[in-house]
Amino acid sequence: MRILLISDQNRSSDHSAIEALFGRHLRERAEVDRVYFDPALQGPERADGGRLFLPRRCRRLGLLAALNHVEDMSAYDIVVVRNLFPALRALLAGRSRHGYRVVFWESFPHAYRRRHEAEVTGHAKLRKALEYRWRQYRENRLLAACDAYLPITRTHAALFHPHLEVPTHPLPMGFDFSAYPQATNRPARHGPIRFIYAGTIDRLRRMDIVLDGFCRAQGEFELHLYTSTPEDRRQALGLQDDPRFVFHAPLPRAELMQRIAACDVGVSLIPPEKLYLGSSPTKTLEYYAVGLPSLLSELDEHRALFDDESGFFAAFDALHIAKAVTRAARCPRPALETMGQRGRQRVLEMRHYAQMSAKLMEFFLTVLRTPPRLK
Repeated sequence: MRILLISDQNRSSDHSAIEALFGRHLRERAEVDRVYFDPALQGPERADGGRLFLPRRCRRLGLLAALNHVEDMSAYDIVVVRNLFPALRALLAGRSRHGYRVVFWESFPHAYRRRHEAEVTGHAKLRKALEYRWRQYRENRLLAACDAYLPITRTHAALFHPHLEVPTHPLPMGFDFSAYPQATNRPARHGPIRFIYAGTIDRLRRMDIVLDGFCRAQGEFELHLYTSTPEDRRQALGLQDDPRFVFHAPLPRAELMQRIAACDVGVSLIPPEKLYLGSSPTKTLEYYAVGLPSLLSELDEHRALFDDESGFFAAFDALHIAKAVTRAARCPRPALETMGQRGRQRVLEMRHYAQMSAKLMEFFLTVLRTPPRLK
């Protein structure tokens, strides 16, 4: 089987799901090429390891022509498009000529995000709502023409495409244990309990509520935050300040995994709103893969993997977050270790990319056995 993945990533990306799932484990079962985009390129390029680079403009225009310049598209059995609806439209248009099956992989409701942001900020609410309804109509028409659909979670599909009637296989985030065999080599930890948050700090993630909860918490602890959000933007969001908060610049994944291993508790507190309810948070899995229990929001994905014996669940308000932080900060380190190992075993059993690739391959074989949708 030959598979082509049209990613939504730039050339420098090292996205865990794309490279670990498609670029490593799925390539043990099939021939897999991955497309990345580069704004500096004038024409398509092929690199070693099954990677193709296209000019960034091809995300919207000229995608099929650029691909045919470096590869015979008729040689592919399945073409997966990740998040890019203009690319999906182009690939659907070429399907009857080339004979491949088209699969759409949706990891986040990007169209809905603009409407959600308008609701949060109060700016252009009516216009953004109308824009979203139009985009939703067009995107649903494209999805209905696909041969299969890969939502990030089953909850995501139910929230945003409840009436879609194409073969569906949820493809949540995972962890590549084979790439980080040293992940469990954790150094000895002493002193205050060290919490860690790695990710975006913006208005929609409501980190003002999270940090307010930490400020109210009792016990000896430190909160280490790895984020690309500059200080002036953090101040503009009105975030609480506390001497226990330590901000760091973002790090490459391998180095960040070492920093995670030196901490005690991860922070995966996400607003339980429609934008995030169907998400599959990457960092949650990375915390647990190392053996850190985490502060968790009530998301379906969190409850599917973890329980109260492996994590600290909290309602998303400052008071409940403060109580969860206090419990974790006062928990003996051996007990935290036991909780983290319980959660790690669940991630190993259910979210190891090696096992996920096997199930994805079975799904693709089922898609190929189904008559093609050529309209």
